[in-house]
Amino acid sequence: MTFEKLDRIIEVTVEYTTLGTLSIGAGDQPQSTVDSPVVRIGAEPVIPGSSLKGALRSNLEAILSGQGIAVCVPYTAIPNEIRKDHRVDQYLSEIGRLNTCKPTQDICPVCQMFGTAGGAQGLSGRVMVLDARLQGAFDPTILTERAHVAITRDTRSQAGGALVSVEAVDAGVKFSGVIRLINPEDWMVGAILRSLEALGYLGIGAKKTSGYGQLQVEPQKVVIRRLTARGWEETGGKLDDYRQAFDARLAKATR
Repeated sequence: MTFEKLDRIIEVTVEYTTLGTLSIGAGDQPQSTVDSPVVRIGAEPVIPGSSLKGALRSNLEAILSGQGIAVCVPYTAIPNEIRKDHRVDQYLSEIGRLNTCKPTQDICPVCQMFGTAGGAQGLSGRVMVLDARLQGAFDPTILTERAHVAITRDTRSQAGGALVSVEAVDAGVKFSGVIRLINPEDWMVGAILRSLEALGYLGIGAKKTSGYGQLQVEPQKVVIRRLTARGWEETGGKLDDYRQAFDARLAKATR
C-alpha cells in the first residue's frame, strides 16, 4: 500500500544532546569489561535507530490515546498470559485500546506510519529511523561507568550483594540522526515532530527513572526529495507547517 508508487521521501535531521548519562545497552558482550556496555558502531557509541523508533511510536500512541483517538496495541505488546487465557478483549477494553491492526481492516494512525509486526500478518510502515551518530571526533572520555545495586522491593535492602556496572555516555554529548518517511502525508511528519518533543520530556534508554536518558531534542531541518526525469530534486520544508498539519488533524479527530 505504502510503496505502490514512490511519490516523495521526506527526511528530518535531528540533533540529540545528552542532558545526563545515557545508557542504551548492547546486551551480553563477552569481550566487555562491564556488565551492560553501550551500543557501538566500531568503537563509537550510537543511539540506535531501533530504540528511537520504538520510543517515537510509543510517544505517538500516548499522545493520540490521551486525546481520545483509538490506536491499537502491537501484537508483541499484549502479555502472553492475556493471550493464553483468551482475555484479550477484556484487556483491550480496560486500557481503552484497539486490537492489533491487520492490513485487511481499518488501520489506526500509528500503524499507518510505523506499520505492525507479529501475529498472522504484518503491515509495512512509512517511517525509517537511522542510527544517531556522534557529532565530531570520538573522545573516549565521554564514556563513563557507574555501579548499581539491586534492591528488593519487600525489604528495600540490597539484593544478593552484587554490584552491576553500567556503561553510559556522559552529559553534553551531541548526536545527529535522520528520520526518513516514505510517501508521508504532511500530518505524519508533524506527528514525528510532536513525538520528538515528547522524547525530550520522557527520555530514552535504560534507567530513565534513575535519572538516565534525558535528552535535548532539536529538529534541524526538513528535506523533501522527489525523483524526476532530471534525477532527484530536493526542496526544503518548514517544521512549523508540519506541526500545524498534525495539530489540525488532531483537532478535527477530537471534535
